Amino acid sequence: MIRVLAAVVVPPHLSVSGGARAAEQLSAALAPHCDISVASMMNGAGAGTASFAPGGVRRVPVRSWRPGGIPWSRLADRYSTLFYRSDLSEIVARGNYDLVHLHNPLPALEMARVAQACIARRIPYVVSTHGINEVANGSRIYGFDRLRRLAWENLVVRPVSRVVRQADAVFALSPADVPIVRDMGFRGDPDIVCNGVPLPAPAAPGADAAALRRLGIPVERRPGQITCMFLANHTPNKGLPQLLEAITRLPRPCLLIVGGERRDTIDYERYLRACGPGQEIIVTGRVGDDDVAAMFRRSDLFVFPTLADTFPLVVLEAMSHGRPVLATRVGGIPHQVDESCGALVEPNNPAQLAVAIDRLGADPSHLRRLGENARARVASEFTWDYAAERAMDGYCRVLGLKSGQQAVRHRAAERVNAD
Repeated sequence: MIRVLAAVVVPPHLSVSGGARAAEQLSAALAPHCDISVASMMNGAGAGTASFAPGGVRRVPVRSWRPGGIPWSRLADRYSTLFYRSDLSEIVARGNYDLVHLHNPLPALEMARVAQACIARRIPYVVSTHGINEVANGSRIYGFDRLRRLAWENLVVRPVSRVVRQADAVFALSPADVPIVRDMGFRGDPDIVCNGVPLPAPAAPGADAAALRRLGIPVERRPGQITCMFLANHTPNKGLPQLLEAITRLPRPCLLIVGGERRDTIDYERYLRACGPGQEIIVTGRVGDDDVAAMFRRSDLFVFPTLADTFPLVVLEAMSHGRPVLATRVGGIPHQVDESCGALVEPNNPAQLAVAIDRLGADPSHLRRLGENARARVASEFTWDYAAERAMDGYCRVLGLKSGQQAVRHRAAERVNAD
């Protein structure tokens, strides 16, 4: 059985990361078919020894830090994030792995160090394209001035491009990523390995109501009020200010549930004051998985007005809960959401977003049908088992072994026969 390290390069201070979450879930789906370990920078200080997560995935502790001698507390996280270091390179060097799977591109300098460690040890590595769209479009979506554009190019775009260019394989989350990785210099044929999600189990009796009360969300629905939900880090690229502006322009009652921690860069109070009759905005702060599930079930529509995204896992999670999705036409989102299960609008357009919410809110029965279609679409096209099959095929091709799909099916047959 091949030995794989899933190296998750992500700022350790984040409370939510779609790329890290996808890496964990894909690794769990791969665990029956290869000997896979997850080493993630999101696991805090990395104290302790290797352990096993549910599903048989070995978890390797990672130590993360920022270089000494610099007053990091005086810098915003969006700047200091770029300079995080970790011992992922040492984990690669001492682990005797057959292959390394790199997940997430930031901090890019650390991603490049891990890739270089693979090259030095002659260990092939593959790259999943989490965040690649944001890397390629960062200067535009963040509105950088000349100096910041130069810094982004040298500290983010060039290191990520070098990692992609030297990779033994690239796992694109959707066909939209293929031209991006080609522009970065990758000359092979990328594999399409989409994110997946499990279908959620029903809630325990009373669990949703308790979670909603704890978060300050009304349990009972108000007649005629549409409930919209947003969930992501409140960074500029996710489009939350555009959504908040759209709610203040909406000509109908609306409850907007905003999941995630507040950021100083957004004037939440201004939007709260601008709400019209029957309009409410509730910002929950940090939420756990059970809270998120309760929020999805309480909502009528998931709204994700991102300015740049690759293949957001949270969109599929909303669909798996039977919620239609209103999102922007960027990155791989058009490969997730079609007219049978939601609607797409142009990015950075609060007026268009408000019109779409108003139109969808006018027909609750149509919204429910879209939600039913969304769940069915996820169940048929976006599962982690299928993603694992595609990933194993890529691993085995890189290592010169038999088809990964054959290997997955063979092991599935072994499990059936054993039962």
